[in-house]
This record gives sequence, C-alpha cells and structure tokens, in this order.
Amino acid sequence: MATIYYYVDSSKIDKIRSFGLKLSENYTHTIPIGDLPKRVFVGLLNPRDDMFKYNSNEYTCIKVDLYPEQCYVLNEVSLIITPKDGDYGLIPLGDYLYGYYEKPRVVFNTSILPEQIEILDDVMDEPILFESSKDLFYQIRVNKLIDEMDPQEAYSALCEYLDYKEGKVLSNLDNHSVTKENKTVY
Repeated sequence: MATIYYYVDSSKIDKIRSFGLKLSENYTHTIPIGDLPKRVFVGLLNPRDDMFKYNSNEYTCIKVDLYPEQCYVLNEVSLIITPKDGDYGLIPLGDYLYGYYEKPRVVFNTSILPEQIEILDDVMDEPILFESSKDLFYQIRVNKLIDEMDPQEAYSALCEYLDYKEGKVLSNLDNHSVTKENKTVY
C-alpha cells in the first residue's frame, strides 16, 4: 500500500472519518487517464508539499492508504495549465522516482473509504524522509551538477555565489579583477 496525503476541511473531519469521501461528489480535477477523462482526487507525496494547508487550522491532513496501481504522479503545473498536446506527464506511482518533479501531485480516481483514512500525527507517525518534494528536487539537481563538475570548479562556483549573495569580495577570473561592495579593487 502507498500512503498519500490529502487535505480536507477541518470542520468536516468527523463526517469524513465516518463515511469517507465519495469521488463523484468530491473530486478536484478531471484529467485523461488511458485516453479517457477521469475524475480524480489530487493528493501529495509529502504533507509539507502544501505549506499553507500544513500550517493552517482550517485543514486537516489525512493519510490515505491506496494501492500504487491506483495512483499516478504528475507535476502540479499540468493541473494549472492544461498541456496543449494533452500529455499530463502521468507516471505510475510505482515507477515514479522521488525528486523527478519539482511539485509532484498524486492523482487517484477512487473513492476514499473510512478504513483507508488516518489523521496525520506529526509526533507519533513514522518519519518522512525528506523535508518537501521541492527541496528534494533541488537537492538532486544541485548534487548532480556538483558531481559533473571538477571539485575545485564546484567549490569556486559555490564560493562566488555565496560571496555575491552577501555582497562580499568577488573575483572575476576572466579579467583578473576583484570587486568589493560593487567597487573594483584591482
């Protein structure tokens, strides 16, 4: 079973725990799955992938246990802007590599039964292995760039960037000049 995180209105949590969520009445999007338009719920791989709802008392995060075959992952942008070619970039959950999408969303087209629902408990639940999907996405990209670079080159690039952010000394290796606080020193 796969655990998918889904936010619901906190005022309705008792009803949801008792009766579940019927897809036909509560779906959030309609997308093509297997060339047919399907009504779907849109969940998360990590509850911190929606920090607004995570920090809000108006929403409660539920953990939904689903079979991986029922779930597909796509990038959030596909839900906001419909792809011209109709390709939503759906990846079966079992084939998805964590960190592939910057803002992954899990779509599933099945009702949520009460026995599949558990309320997220940050204190007692099993730990989540990464802070957020977006952080993981960038960590993977940065590590890949560093792995492809010469170590000295990577170190120099990171130092230059950090110096630039802090407005400190910058060296320009092309024209052999050094800049401090936007003034050329030599």
